[in-house]
Amino acid sequence: MSQYRPKPRNCPELRAQSLEAIESARFFPADAPLDFVSDSIVEPIVEPAAVPCVESKAIGLDTEFVRERTFYPRPGLIQVFDGNRISLIDPIGRNKNNELSDLMKNTAIIKVFHSVGEDLEIMQLVCGALPRPLFDTQIAAAMLSFPLQCRYEVLVNECFGAELAGGQARSDWCKRPLAANLLRYAASDVAWLIELQSMLSAQLEKVGRLSWLEEDCQRLVDNAERGDVRQALLRVKGAGQLSEQGLGWLNRLSEWRERETRLRDLPRSFVIKDDDLIKIADHAATGQLDDALDHLHHRDRQRHGKALEAILSAPAPAPIAPPTALQRLTPEQRSTLKAAQGKVRVLAEKLEIDPALIASKRELTQLLFGDAPDWAQGWRQQFLPDIFP
Repeated sequence: MSQYRPKPRNCPELRAQSLEAIESARFFPADAPLDFVSDSIVEPIVEPAAVPCVESKAIGLDTEFVRERTFYPRPGLIQVFDGNRISLIDPIGRNKNNELSDLMKNTAIIKVFHSVGEDLEIMQLVCGALPRPLFDTQIAAAMLSFPLQCRYEVLVNECFGAELAGGQARSDWCKRPLAANLLRYAASDVAWLIELQSMLSAQLEKVGRLSWLEEDCQRLVDNAERGDVRQALLRVKGAGQLSEQGLGWLNRLSEWRERETRLRDLPRSFVIKDDDLIKIADHAATGQLDDALDHLHHRDRQRHGKALEAILSAPAPAPIAPPTALQRLTPEQRSTLKAAQGKVRVLAEKLEIDPALIASKRELTQLLFGDAPDWAQGWRQQFLPDIFP
């Protein structure tokens, strides 16, 4: 076993307590007040040092949602485990100014998620706040030599020997009433989070990596608060094939699509496909404005024809130089990038972590072009001289 992994804890008593919490989980309909944790935990704490039992409190959280035919996720359930009870909260129609909002803002309580991802977006939608401080058990485990995308049920089994059922994540969580087996599955998704946080946090501190986790989790929350600030054209697959003038047109077209997706709450491809935007931008850039929309399906032409014609009839946009993500590498740069990837693999093997946890190919490319990723001043900075001498 890796020197960095925590020692497994095979405890029948813990498994029994977890099972009891799952079986006794309580469902809160949208019109029910949230008394799922004590007042001392829910209310914002002005002087946490005066309440030592709350100062280091951690709660387990998870969300279930549907996001198949909409731009915004549709929250279906919020799970909260305070160490004693599991609460399954119906978020549909619930006012944002609720106890969950107070809980997210209470910085004396650690919010524990596994693979937080879209959960942050859900919390913003449901309670208008983000979880601070955040502890992501998947990232924590990756820093302790577990696989980078280690699933929750696998991690629980590795650490505690407990068997959890999976396979319900893609269910219709917005359907009411929710079936008993779905509620049980949802409860199990938070039942071990506090124990995982306790074990992984102690091990991270022991090996000197707890600050790594805190930094990465803080960055996740900060990025979620800022939102996606990339140029609109970077959300279009195939943009790199266009000229600078074509990128100018594509950015204008993709900005229009971004507005439409949000206004109509539809996935981008449901509004208009990437390939269609590329073709329109290319025609416009080469002066073929009259037939720029000819390739569109008649339904798309009927829905968006007037809006697209208005965009194309406006003065031509300024050319846009390819952003770093779209720039083609020279043979020398490709060689440098390949060497950097090799050094990252060697370093990752030494640290017993996945190479992507240090730097992905995209991030290495950013560094190659002098466009530092947002983590460049953090714990990874110590390794940059070895990667790019």
